[in-house]
Amino acid sequence: MPLSESPYLNDAAGILGHLLILGGSGAIFSPRSVIGAFGLEAPTAPDSQRLADLLIPLYGFREVSLGLSMVSVWHFGNTKTLGLTTLAVVVTALGDGWIARKQRKGMEWVHWGLVPIATGLGAGLLGCFD
Repeated sequence: MPLSESPYLNDAAGILGHLLILGGSGAIFSPRSVIGAFGLEAPTAPDSQRLADLLIPLYGFREVSLGLSMVSVWHFGNTKTLGLTTLAVVVTALGDGWIARKQRKGMEWVHWGLVPIATGLGAGLLGCFD
C-alpha cells in the first residue's frame, strides 16, 4: 500500500485539524491567555487591551476555519485535497512565525515548529513519498 493511502497519515491530518479547532477556540474565548501562551506580555493601556481583545479572536477564527476545513476533508475522505489543505497550514504557520518574530525574537519557533510536520504530512498525503 502506498504511503499516501495510509490510514495513519490520514488520521494524523484529522488530528491536526482537531488541534487547530481547539487552539483557535482558546483564542476566541480567552484572548489574553493566548497572549501569555505565546510568551508575550498583555498590554496594560486600555486602548491596547481593547485592540488585543479584538485581534486575537480574529486569529482564533482563522485557526478554527482552517481546522474545520481539514476535519471536513478528512471526514469525507479525499486524500489529495486533505494533503493540499494540510499544506495550507504551512503557509499559515510561516506567516504567524514571521509576525511573532517581529514582536519578539525566538517566539517564531512556536509557529515554525509546525512547518516540517505539516509539510511532511501534506507531501505524504499528496503521494510525494510513494
